[in-house]
Amino acid sequence: MALTNLPSNMFAGLISTNVSEIYLNNNFIKSLDGEIFSKLIHLRKLDLSWTGISDSNYTFAGLSSLETLSLSGTWFSNFPNFCNGNQSYLPKLKRLDLDNSKIDSLSTTLMCLDNLRTLHLVKLSLRLLYKNTFSKLRSLENLNLGRLGSQFRRIEPGAFNSKSLKNLTFSVTSTFSFNDHYIKRFQQLFSNCSQLEYLDLSDNTFQISDYNWLKMFKPLKQLKELKLKNAKIQYLPTFKQNIFPMLRRLNLASNRISSWQGNAPFNEMKTLQMLSLRGNRISLINKTSFPESWNNGEGSLKTLLLVGNPFSCSCGISWLRQWIDTTTSKNITTDKNEWQCSISNTKVLEYYPMQTFPCLVTYIVPSLMALFALLVTSFVCYIFRFQIKLKLYRCKSRKDGYNSISNKGYVFDSFVAYSYKDLNWVKQHLIPKLETQHHLKLCIRDRDFQPGTVFSDHITEKIEASRTFLLILSDNFARDKWCKFQLDIASHIGISRGDLSIIPVIIKDISFKSLSESIYNVINNTDCMVWSEDGPASELFWTKVVEGIH
Repeated sequence: MALTNLPSNMFAGLISTNVSEIYLNNNFIKSLDGEIFSKLIHLRKLDLSWTGISDSNYTFAGLSSLETLSLSGTWFSNFPNFCNGNQSYLPKLKRLDLDNSKIDSLSTTLMCLDNLRTLHLVKLSLRLLYKNTFSKLRSLENLNLGRLGSQFRRIEPGAFNSKSLKNLTFSVTSTFSFNDHYIKRFQQLFSNCSQLEYLDLSDNTFQISDYNWLKMFKPLKQLKELKLKNAKIQYLPTFKQNIFPMLRRLNLASNRISSWQGNAPFNEMKTLQMLSLRGNRISLINKTSFPESWNNGEGSLKTLLLVGNPFSCSCGISWLRQWIDTTTSKNITTDKNEWQCSISNTKVLEYYPMQTFPCLVTYIVPSLMALFALLVTSFVCYIFRFQIKLKLYRCKSRKDGYNSISNKGYVFDSFVAYSYKDLNWVKQHLIPKLETQHHLKLCIRDRDFQPGTVFSDHITEKIEASRTFLLILSDNFARDKWCKFQLDIASHIGISRGDLSIIPVIIKDISFKSLSESIYNVINNTDCMVWSEDGPASELFWTKVVEGIH
């Protein structure tokens, strides 16, 4: 058919029938008068897609029985008006398709479609999404905003606000980015989407930190499926159980993921059943890549998809090669028959690393060297066993002599000045070593300062009550104005009191641009101790720190 208009009596012969669907798609119809269909009381679906209907000539009066309406490919440049005063022309409408239409703006809140369940707005030329655009669609459950195109630039916080929305697809192109620079727009993006169960954000670019990632998705406690295909993700974000308590399916296919640190991204996932990492840049999978419960088949994971990754068929793939032969893997890795080695055309299933000479050497030689080192160490300890016992005795005696604080009435052995960003180092290394092991009493501001007191007064009071001043230097310290304030106060008290020793400890490198004059003077005029995790160096470091305090 090549209809250009719809005569008023076109459907007169269908009035007494039970016709429920009419398809007028792919015609040249330029106007719509809903009254033409008014006597078709059983009409439920009307397809007017790919016609010439536009903003200038249409009315939906007479279509009150419709449940599905397709206006895809039409010439509407604005979202159609479905309001008849305070009423709706289409009170029963459940599905509306406006894909590929000319709509370039949704500047007003969509209204008068109280029973609408599904709204498709695929391939529109939108430039931005406004706050509360869909909030008046009280029954909306499925919203598809896929493939919006490179002209899309901005989304306002709360654009998806909806108390009923369950399934959302929002994909633009690689030109639209979720990044930390505009994070304030995205942190509240889903704050009022508490019922969302399915979320597809594929084909956008994601460049946000773990903290902002978790904050953006935190409101979605009902989310069961998350798709982030082709999202330019390079580093796996963390999927915490308290943020994704219901997540069942996770699709991260076609990204740029090559590796991740241990099993941290998935360690807390107790409900995940399907994980797709297809088409990434993963070359090695080892025992620590996934939680132990997944490896032994005791976890929730039922499907793991890894096809399309450039696996490195070398000795490093030994664990993976053994694992895919286990019963657990056979049930989970449904696409393992298609896994390919990156260099050759060999399939991973056909590669047996322990049958190759290089791999045998790689595994056997380190074992022999470790055994040899153990034997040498044991022999040396036996030969010098008396000298070692004497050294331990001297250390114990010195430790016992350091237990009491100075007789001058100081409350603390040392005031510890550090940046808040280095608090973990203080907790994990400094406190256990000096307080627990050497029984020194330290003043730690995050522990010993009383709330409600003026911070600067607290600093002065605690430094004056301390016998020494322990300076934990790092680039974080050098950029912190309160840290530099503490150093200045300590220098002043040291001059006036005469017996306050400043003990500088460097735990991280300090950039030249962050180096202040006061820090430079301390480093230049004092014997600094540099933190190291190396065994002998670490022991020497702590010995010098304890001696400095005493």
